Amino acid sequence: MSQTTASFMVEGMTCDGCVSAVKRALAAIDGVESTDVNLANGEVKVTYDPARVGVSSLRDAMRGAGYEVS
Repeated sequence: MSQTTASFMVEGMTCDGCVSAVKRALAAIDGVESTDVNLANGEVKVTYDPARVGVSSLRDAMRGAGYEVS
């Protein structure tokens, strides 16, 4: 299984609850192995299997949780 890591800048995260919401949204996706959310700088790093999930699905999950993703 091949893994890759993508980084996203996520706007709108203001508290630990936001961090949890982003992590839950990403963890629900088949193929996501781990997430690292840095609340201070708004960065989310996702390690995933590109054969099972694409970057657009990761972005969509975070947007679906209510956050802007760049």
